[in-house]
Amino acid sequence: MKFLTISDFLGMSDQCVPSLKRAFHHATSGRYLDLPQEIREWEEDRVNGAAYLARKAVDLAAAHTQSGELSEDELSIAQSIAILRPSMVPIVNAMNEFDRRIKHEGYGQIEQVKDELLKSLTDEGNRCVELGYELVMNMYKAKASSTEFVIGTFSRSSTLKSILQRIIESSDDVSAKVRVVCSQSTPGDEGILMATDITGASYLSDEEFQQQVIDGKMDVVIVGADCVLSEGNGVVNKVGSKVLASVCKQAGVPIISSADRWKLWSDIYCPPLEDIFELIPSELFDHVLVPKDEEER
Repeated sequence: MKFLTISDFLGMSDQCVPSLKRAFHHATSGRYLDLPQEIREWEEDRVNGAAYLARKAVDLAAAHTQSGELSEDELSIAQSIAILRPSMVPIVNAMNEFDRRIKHEGYGQIEQVKDELLKSLTDEGNRCVELGYELVMNMYKAKASSTEFVIGTFSRSSTLKSILQRIIESSDDVSAKVRVVCSQSTPGDEGILMATDITGASYLSDEEFQQQVIDGKMDVVIVGADCVLSEGNGVVNKVGSKVLASVCKQAGVPIISSADRWKLWSDIYCPPLEDIFELIPSELFDHVLVPKDEEER
């Protein structure tokens, strides 16, 4: 038996089981891949949500993909990006689609593929915003006789920001004031940033936020999603979401998870979970909002 260092193993040009290096990179989440610095900087982003990072991933894949055949052990740039953030399913789905399109249409179509993927990500995100806006606005209008309508949220999501900002702007002519409260969302504290993203929003520590839910001071809580499993088998989101959903359920406060179709995961089993993500049973949510497929509409 011969033991090798990781660098020696990765430097082997022969005498290696086919695709073993690819499997190694998947198992180590791309830690030992030789990648451009801007991709590594993108990988370290822990404050922006999956929809935002998926768009960045498409830009990076288009900028760094080079023509040429890959060996059995080589990963494409898009595949490399996908394994860096495996829990954020829109990134994985977008990178898979990028590679599929390039393989079918050729390297000369990289810019067109990029533009069309970005458009699809935007369009699906807008459909998700519309669905979330309509549901929460209906809840808001049902309580229009009240003086205040409090919406709680968790972590940081560009999709939720759009939903909440639109609700605030639409509520100006109605008597009940909309107030948004963000949970701090430890670890990472993205909720503090989310509170600066939304007009008039404030933030509370996660414990204070949950107490507000228990005390009946929230009308609805809305969170995002990084992955929605098939057949209603659960939602992947930032750690802390499961406890929050359980607290909402016990307190009788409706909680919504909002996701676009790029976040759908075709497997009934969860994708690899990074340490800042967890699986939440679908039944803990009152609504898991995903726009219908165009053929189902």
